[in-house]
Amino acid sequence: MAVGTGILRVPREAKKGEVVRVQMVITHPMTPPRKDPQTGQEVPAYTLTKLELFFNDKPVSTVNMGAGVSANPFMAFTLRVEDSGVVKIVYEDNKGGKWERTAEIKVS
Repeated sequence: MAVGTGILRVPREAKKGEVVRVQMVITHPMTPPRKDPQTGQEVPAYTLTKLELFFNDKPVSTVNMGAGVSANPFMAFTLRVEDSGVVKIVYEDNKGGKWERTAEIKVS
């Protein structure tokens, strides 16, 4: 998969006031800074730097990331839903990449 590809999973349906699990996997190499063994030159880090979680365009959580996060990070959050809506994650890396994914939850 290409760098920045994300999979966002939420339950399709939930009851009002239910706490649901929001899960995501993001394809990213998350390489720390290092020296190239062939040339000895410094190779800069390539990492995700920020992830934001929104529900119905309202911010829910922000995660600042760096070289300590593993490649292709898996993350999960819990979210209490009172109304139907759209979960959106927006994430970016230190080379200017920025992506977003959305998923809908129908609350009954």
